[in-house]
Formats: sequence, C-alpha cells, structure tokens
Amino acid sequence: MNGKDSRFLKGAFTLTLAGVIVKIIGALYRIPLYSILGSEGIGLYQYAYPIYAIMLTVSSAGLNVAISKAVAERWVLGKRKAASRVFRVSLVLMAVLGFVGFVVMFSMSGWIAVNMAKDTRAAVSIAAISPALFMAAVLSALRGWFQGIEEMTVPAISQVLEQFGRLLTMYSLGVMLLPKGIEYAAAGATFGAVVGAFGGVVYTGIAYFRRAGGWDINNDEPGEPWGSIAKEIIRTAVPISLASAVFGITEIIDLGLVPGRLHSTGLSPEEATRLFGQLTGGAFPLLNIPTIFTGALQMVLVPSISGAAKLRDRESIIRRIRKALAITVALALPAAMGIYVLAEPIPALLFNDWGIGKVLRPLAPGVFFLALQQVTAGILHGLGRMKEPLVNLMWAALTKAILTYVLVGNAAIGVVGASIATSVHFGVAALLNFLAIKREIGDVLDGPAMVKISLSTAIMSVIVGFGYGRMQTLIGWQAATIAAIAAGVVIYGILIVATGAVTTEDLQSLPVVGRLLRNRNRK
Repeated sequence: MNGKDSRFLKGAFTLTLAGVIVKIIGALYRIPLYSILGSEGIGLYQYAYPIYAIMLTVSSAGLNVAISKAVAERWVLGKRKAASRVFRVSLVLMAVLGFVGFVVMFSMSGWIAVNMAKDTRAAVSIAAISPALFMAAVLSALRGWFQGIEEMTVPAISQVLEQFGRLLTMYSLGVMLLPKGIEYAAAGATFGAVVGAFGGVVYTGIAYFRRAGGWDINNDEPGEPWGSIAKEIIRTAVPISLASAVFGITEIIDLGLVPGRLHSTGLSPEEATRLFGQLTGGAFPLLNIPTIFTGALQMVLVPSISGAAKLRDRESIIRRIRKALAITVALALPAAMGIYVLAEPIPALLFNDWGIGKVLRPLAPGVFFLALQQVTAGILHGLGRMKEPLVNLMWAALTKAILTYVLVGNAAIGVVGASIATSVHFGVAALLNFLAIKREIGDVLDGPAMVKISLSTAIMSVIVGFGYGRMQTLIGWQAATIAAIAAGVVIYGILIVATGAVTTEDLQSLPVVGRLLRNRNRK
C-alpha cells in the first residue's frame, strides 16, 4: 500500500475505534435499560426508532455522503474554496430537511402509533425522539466535511461524545419517569438521542471553526455558484437518500408486518410486543455490533475512491476495493460464525433472556451479508454509481417483505421468520452490489486471502463450539461464554496472521498497534 491507501485504512480504523467505544457505552445503557423497562418497555422504545431512522436517512444520509464525495473531489485537486462552499450549501440543506423531518414526525406521532405500531402508548416515544432529526442532520453535515478532507479524528470523537450524552439522558430519564408509566419511561429513554446529537453538534462545530484557519482556503480562487453546487449535491444525494430510505424501510417492514402477523397467529398484543422487543431490542443490536468497522470503512471509502476516480487513478481504485473487501470478509465472517455458535448464551449473558437466542441464530448469516452490503454500497457510491445500491435494496426489500409476511404468519415459525427474511434481505442486496462492482471494475476479489480467511474461521468456530460445551460444565455457562468469545478472538487472530491473511502493513494501519509496530521497526 502507498501512503494514501494507508491513510484511508487508518481513517477507517480510527472511526472503528470510536465505534467500539460507542458500542461499549451502548451496552452500558441497553443492559440496565432492558432490566428497567423489560421486553415490553423495550418494544415501545423500539417502536420509535425505525420511524426515526428512516426519517433521518431521508433528511440527511444522502447529503452526508454527497458532501464527503463533493468535498473530496475538490479537495484532492486543491480547490479549497470550492470545497468550503460545498459544505456551506450542504449545511443549509441539511438543517432545512432536518427541521421539516422533526415537524412531520412530531405531528404524526399519534397516527404512527395507532396505525403502524398498533400500540397507542408508542406515541409518546415517537414524539420525544423527533427533535433529534434536526440535531442529527446538522451534525451529519459537519461530519461530512471532515470525512471529505479525510480527517477522521473529529467525527470519531463526536460519536463518542454523542453516545455519552445519550447514555446519561436515557438512563436517568428512564428511571425518573418509570413511576409515571412504562410508556413515559420509554419516551425518556428515546429523548437521549436528542441530547446526544446536540452534544455532537457543539463539539464538531467548535472543531470546525478552530481549524478553519489552517486549511489555506484561497479567497482569490473563483467561487462556484451556490445554485450549481446545490444541484450537484441534490443529484448525488437523492439516490443515496432513497437507497438509505429503502434500507430503513426494512425496519418499517418489521414494524408494519411482524406485530400484525403475530396477532394473526393468535398471540395477544402484549405477547407480540414482547417478541418484537426480543427481535429488535435484543437480537438486532447484536447483528449490528460486528459491522462497526465496515460501517466506518463505508464512510471512508466514498471520498477515498471518488478522489482517486477524479484523478483517474484506476490502479489505486482497484487496490483499495480489493483491500476493503478482504478486510470486510476477514472481520464479518468470523463474527457471523461466532454469533451462530453462541447464539443462545450471548444474549442470555447480556440481557438475561434466553428467548432471544432463537431469533438471533437465523440472523447470523445477516451479519456477514450486512457487512458486505455496507462496503459494496460505499464502493459503488465512490465510483459514482449512485442508482445501483438503490435498485438493489428495493429488490432486497421486496424479497424481505414477502418472506416476512409468509413466514411470520406461520404459527410454527413465528417471529423467527423475521430473522430469516432479514438475512435473505442483506444477502440479496450484497450479491447484487457485488455484481454491479464486477461489471464496472472487473475481478476485485483476493482469492488466496479469501481461502485463508475461510479456513481460519472454520477452525476457530469448531474450537469455540466444542470449547464452550466442555467449559460450561466446569465453570458455568456465564464464564464459559466469556472465555469462548475471548478464545475465539485470540485463536482467529493467530490464524489469520500465521496464514498471511493479514499483513504487517494492515496491522500498522491500526491506531494504537500500528504506532507500536512502527516504533519497534525503527529500533
């Protein structure tokens, strides 16, 4: 790898480190919050989040990618003033859309609770989280600027601060409002998203103004008209926002279909809400944990590949795509297998609920496919192929909707059908994205690395499975679960280094380990 290739990996690892911290903080509030609210309260809490997620993606997700892409294309050519104007236009657009999203969600909270969540108590949580749409949109614009100039430290720190604010608010309000009723406690928890996003805006905004003088923006450089910039951003953002909305629609599919189909099998509203809480509040967070790195890699890939494309550096594009896919498989495949093998004890350890295991195991393949979908979508966006991820997700969402309706409505399958449909959904989207990349670039898979990763994963999975079975009779299932996870990480790490699936250059890209290795090499 050359210096620029290494930089995009370092940026991904920096965001990953922040993501790990964010997930750890998330575990700090999700575990006690689950204990405070119970599965029914978590179900009310989760009724608000799919609506918030899709509204947020429509109002800001596409513009976030558009600004990082547009900024990168100008920054790499030395057009600092043009890049700065792109940011200002995007900030205005995001603020307007975020505010409109807040008003719409707040005013429709009652209708959504009655007609979609099928539980009037959810209206309070939906209304409470709605102001976060405005805050998150502004924060997304600020992060997009730093991602576009490939300076990832500020976005990383802002993620951690945002999560701290969310943690303190969610836990404190959840406890304080519980005496008023479970719906108000759940609403207090959802309001944490508002406080957290506000904290992120304050920090990132201060960082932007403090660093503005060091970016050497040439005021004599001809400025681009705001109108043309806005058209470019919107043209780029619309298909990405729609693709992100389709991705969020998958959660809406679960919200709109799962409770109703569970009711049709004879379950009571309370039991359906409890199962929905296990699925979305217990299993889905575990589905997303292994994608911390791939989500960061997706954000870094867009400006990195688009910048190389602007310079017409095809060799760098192919090299970065191959490296990104190899690292994605190296992280996602063992994570998926680990979750499959330990599907029951992991959620029992975290949430004290063995029932989550039955919906988590069918989601394990989705861990791998979701990671691939994220990274391949980022690659296509970096290549300027904005429509492919949107079309592919539409086909995947249609597949998921059909499978969810059929499977969940079968009393013998029930809520497990939603897990199966979700895994298939991500698999379809990832496959179609990969085929689109192959048509555009050609062969981008590192075959030998894939074989080494697969072999290492298989060996690790067998050892972890047998090891857990033996250890739980000796030291108890809780300690055995922790020991099995730790052993799996160590064994897999040794195997991929021994087989050469991970190189020294890859390790040097790590934020902390890389510095130690470089210092050691100098000695």
